[in-house]
Amino acid sequence: IMNNFARPIIGVSKCLEFDMCRYDGSRINNNFVRNMKEYVDFITVCPEVGIGLGSPRKPIRLVTIGGEKNLYQPSSKKNLTKEMHDFTKKFTASNAIFDGFIFKRDSPTCGIADVRLYHKLGTDVGYGKTSGMFSEGILKQFPNLVKEDEKRLNNISIRENFLTRVFVLAHLRESLQFQQIEKLIYFHSKNMLLFLCYDEELTVELGLILKSNDDFKLIASKYKNIVHSILSSIPKKNSIIDTFNYIFTPIRSKLSSAEQSHYFSLIDGFDNDLISQSEISTLLYSWALRYDLKSIIDQSLFNPFPKNLLLDLIESKKEYSIL
Repeated sequence: IMNNFARPIIGVSKCLEFDMCRYDGSRINNNFVRNMKEYVDFITVCPEVGIGLGSPRKPIRLVTIGGEKNLYQPSSKKNLTKEMHDFTKKFTASNAIFDGFIFKRDSPTCGIADVRLYHKLGTDVGYGKTSGMFSEGILKQFPNLVKEDEKRLNNISIRENFLTRVFVLAHLRESLQFQQIEKLIYFHSKNMLLFLCYDEELTVELGLILKSNDDFKLIASKYKNIVHSILSSIPKKNSIIDTFNYIFTPIRSKLSSAEQSHYFSLIDGFDNDLISQSEISTLLYSWALRYDLKSIIDQSLFNPFPKNLLLDLIESKKEYSIL
């Protein structure tokens, strides 16, 4: 499927594929980030180097001091909390637009969730879990941000969801730049079936916003907020089936009864987790091509992001021999 995708703006921890800036002076090879370079514009950041810690550097950790989360370097006994807060503020001030962010897992500055928070200063101390100090500041500033860490992105469902969201949001951002309602209506028509897989009620609401007589700024801000709400959930199986049936309806009369029953058996299989979503969408897409149904062929649902961005996962699954 040929498609000109909008280029998402993605923040990324600089040690992933870009720079030798880890605490031990290394860089982490990441095939996904490397493959993405062709399709996205990256904004790279290493908060530790950003506050003047070199690479390699002595370890830093998050420690509770006086009931507050602090960033601390045991070897130098330096408290780096203020420096990190200042760096984060400066970073968000100079980078106001992101469609998504890939954080380094477990890092005391960039981790999203599973970062150790030590209960107090000292050695042999217990710890709980928290988010990194830099990533926490970023997410306060951009509460709707689509975010993942590099380890979770090795799961194909999580990766597909991340990519779908960032490419749709990049297209929305580009559509809004023109400040013309026609561009937004085009965006809506191209993504409508995709949105229906997430939430029918909110998708209907988007359509109503476009029909209102408000000025463009108000329409744009309402529309954008609802798109964020739609994409913050995960598509529900019932909604996906309803959307497939909605696509199937105008095609049905053109099909033989054997083709029709084949379709319904696939839907049944999908409902019982025996058939993947992509098997059915591939079938529907091929029918839409056969009958030249432009309004269906152009839908982002069939091609939400460049498929090459799943290649490294598919490659790693290949076995050498089936016997």
